[in-house]
Amino acid sequence: MRDEIYMLWLSTLLPQLGSRKLNFLLSAFGTARDIFTAPVDVLKSQGSLSDLAFSNLTKNRNFDYIENTLRDMESKQMVYLSRNHERFPALLASIPDPPVGIFCIGELAADVTHKVAIIGSRRCTEYGKMAAALLAKPLAQHGIVVVSGMARGVDSIAHRSSIEGGGKTIAVLGCGADICYPSENIHLRGSIIENGCVLSEYPPGQRPIAAFFPARNRIISGLCRVIIVAEASKKSGTLITVDQATEQGRDVLAVPGNINSPLSAGTNSLIREGAIPVTDYTDVLYALGLSDAVDTSDPLNQYAHGGTTSKAQENAVLSLAPEEKLVYDSLTFDAVSFDSLCLATNFPSGKIHYLCTTLELKGLIKKLPGARYTRC
Repeated sequence: MRDEIYMLWLSTLLPQLGSRKLNFLLSAFGTARDIFTAPVDVLKSQGSLSDLAFSNLTKNRNFDYIENTLRDMESKQMVYLSRNHERFPALLASIPDPPVGIFCIGELAADVTHKVAIIGSRRCTEYGKMAAALLAKPLAQHGIVVVSGMARGVDSIAHRSSIEGGGKTIAVLGCGADICYPSENIHLRGSIIENGCVLSEYPPGQRPIAAFFPARNRIISGLCRVIIVAEASKKSGTLITVDQATEQGRDVLAVPGNINSPLSAGTNSLIREGAIPVTDYTDVLYALGLSDAVDTSDPLNQYAHGGTTSKAQENAVLSLAPEEKLVYDSLTFDAVSFDSLCLATNFPSGKIHYLCTTLELKGLIKKLPGARYTRC
């Protein structure tokens, strides 16, 4: 337990020194306690330390600083697990440049629980949202913990859908675990804590900085055996996580996308380069070695394959009037503009408004901002 205190102290220096520097110091001195108690001249003899790094390392080497940190954590119901702790995730401890420790709010799933990362573009399409939801929800219902970064877009959908599926989820942050980023996700963050945890290698109070997020991504992949890319452009930051996952020896799965969509260019490229295509949650179960859990009669299978979610909805499609059917057939899971519907059907705008309203009332389509529509 005493060693945990020193590891906690070392972890609070992460924003100033960086993970690689902290790991270098641990390798050089052996333990965090030895770093804490080392004479100043011995610390200074480490040629890799700049004057600024040396200053940051030595200015808070006291127990008052540690006690203040512990009080702050207690007030926020935050716990700290160093990588030496028995509850620290073993997969994460084995990655290159592992975090010295993690700060958690909520309940971290046990190591025996399968964890899968679902990641993707912040500015995702309706197709990307649908893909994330159709994977996260049934995986959660099969006891898989969904891990993501709580960012806008795919990440948020993955967390919400896993919670809707009655499962657990983990959000890995690029700031302190007590900071909600983005701020609009304050309610989602609360739900994640109630149904899993938020965690970070950064100490409490640390604000988000752009440079922290690539480092954060290695933890998302490090926690999981399988990483799923739901949607990504060719230059998406999501692909940084993929590179790290590959370096860590993780399986990378990607959702095939529309060849005309720039936001599917990244996922389609990943598949071309060897990523496993994923078209429903059973592909993920197979990747995890859980083929025995796949039940072909499971109604979740039909849902994941893009089938209708209920017999009533299937009947509603079959009973559509010809003009309603023409509008419905002109829509996909990607957003289609009102003007495009007018061109596709050759109907006047007033008629399109009426038909879209009736289809929406029947639960078959959904209206999106900007006068766009998509199938439910």
